[in-house]
Amino acid sequence: MAASITFSSLRLLSTSSRLILSNNIIRCLSSTQSGSQLTTDAATERDPFPVFSDKKVQDLLFRITGYDYLKVAGPQKKKISPAVYKLLTDEEMQKDIDEAKERLKFRVQIPPFMNQRKRHLTPLIVDPDLAGFDTSSYVFVDVSFGLKDRQRSVLMRETNGDLRVAPWDVKERMNGIFNPRVGREYMKPKMFEEQFLEKLIVQKKYLYILDRACCQFEPDDPDFIRTTRRVYNAINSMQDFDLLRSTRHFGSLAFYFAWNTSIDDLLLDMINRDLLSDAGDLINLYCLIHPSSSCAQELSNVSGKDPDVCIQAYLKTDSKKKSQLELSLQAILDARKAKQKLKTQTN
Repeated sequence: MAASITFSSLRLLSTSSRLILSNNIIRCLSSTQSGSQLTTDAATERDPFPVFSDKKVQDLLFRITGYDYLKVAGPQKKKISPAVYKLLTDEEMQKDIDEAKERLKFRVQIPPFMNQRKRHLTPLIVDPDLAGFDTSSYVFVDVSFGLKDRQRSVLMRETNGDLRVAPWDVKERMNGIFNPRVGREYMKPKMFEEQFLEKLIVQKKYLYILDRACCQFEPDDPDFIRTTRRVYNAINSMQDFDLLRSTRHFGSLAFYFAWNTSIDDLLLDMINRDLLSDAGDLINLYCLIHPSSSCAQELSNVSGKDPDVCIQAYLKTDSKKKSQLELSLQAILDARKAKQKLKTQTN
């Protein structure tokens, strides 16, 4: 059990003058704690976020995602509003169409791909004199206007006297109280429990699960990572990649498989759909993420990087399903030649 208290009420706690901390001191302590944690993460595990946020990677992910206007602007579940009719000239209509296309780009913004966040283990202040001061812990929340949830400092004075950065679950509950978000529930929805999640996956409600996860969790939340990876692996095993194409989650899915050197199934799907340009972009993404791979070394001296060249280089070096990919690629190339020949004869 914990009592939630804002900084403005700290003066009422005369137990210890050390409880009275200014916002600046708390932010400094919190930043120091976060900085040391990031250093530890970098030393023990490669962080995918800097790679993910690189402009070259983002451009590749956007191209791989595709941009089917009918799918991006498809039916959305929301309140019914009356239709609006306008009389426009051709120039005004084209301007409205261009503005609508720009607005639609926000719908395919890719959720960040991050490592699981780490717990804050080191106390900020150890004060044994305050041990047993109460039967409940006290939570102190910086309620300054304009702060984002991840920037908001939340501290916790425990019953043993230690003052520490609040655990992530406590911080999220406090943010839910002081800064509630539309679509985010205070308690984790039952649908994210494994037994219910499995039923939704069997029904292939991948997009619903991923959209709901984005509303409920932060991208470095263990539940977000567990849920999204579970869905990505299910899509891979069922070859249901097209259900996410032209949605905001397709880029994260492609990055996940490229990061884990498991792009063969997605690559095979792209080739079978005659999306050789996307296949080339996927291999270029793989090489950017793994610059020391054999494929990246093979393509390092190639200029232009034509999709066919990229695919052949990957098949020659890092492919795990070489025979299947070669057969599919040959079938597509033969079909293209036959189509071109027929077109030439018709003309």
